[in-house]
Amino acid sequence: MVYNFSAAKLLNTQLPVACGLCNAPTNSHLPLCQPCRDELPAIGNACRYCAQPVPATGQCGSCQQKRPSCDDVHALLLYQESVSFLVQQFKFSRKLEYSRLFSEMLAEKLFTLDKHPDVLIPVPLHSNRLLSRGYNQAWELVRHLSKITGIPSSHRVCLRIKKTPLQTSLKASERRRNLKQAFAVRKDVKGLHICIVDDVMTTGSTLEAIASMLKSAGAGRVTGMVVARAVL
Repeated sequence: MVYNFSAAKLLNTQLPVACGLCNAPTNSHLPLCQPCRDELPAIGNACRYCAQPVPATGQCGSCQQKRPSCDDVHALLLYQESVSFLVQQFKFSRKLEYSRLFSEMLAEKLFTLDKHPDVLIPVPLHSNRLLSRGYNQAWELVRHLSKITGIPSSHRVCLRIKKTPLQTSLKASERRRNLKQAFAVRKDVKGLHICIVDDVMTTGSTLEAIASMLKSAGAGRVTGMVVARAVL
């Protein structure tokens, strides 16, 4: 995995943009100034299998009772007010410039991992929702993350084949039922280390549904990476 310093340097020569939180000039290509970035709520110690905050490194009680299909999950930030605002702008208001910010932060985390994935994939959207929204925010993250790290990416490994209601207002059990048979693996993944990328992890139902299918299809290892983790 090689960081694309040339691309980053070129981007930094572009005109500075305004910070998405305080509106001050950022003096870089990224839409967040350094003081605001420093104040983002980092997640700290988290469960290795679900990224839920824990007092010390290791597993949370839930994952000790039943281990999820993901071999490891990494979240950058807590899904609190400032992070929620940025993610919502990125996801629903076409602020695609935030994909560069989040992808560079995800890349920094990827570089710290002992085992780097063979391929990056996004959490897929159903074709109807993709058409109405115009883009898949998870794929925007993956595209930039792939350019930065040099890790191959694909949006065709896993597809969303069932249209489901939005997960936002559903309880954990309802989310699991909602996602039953919602995804399908369409490429050969045998023996591969696959990293699933998404913007926000709430209950983990989506990652679990995809990771379970990938493992059933023969994936050797599945990692989850998200920008933010909601604390339940």
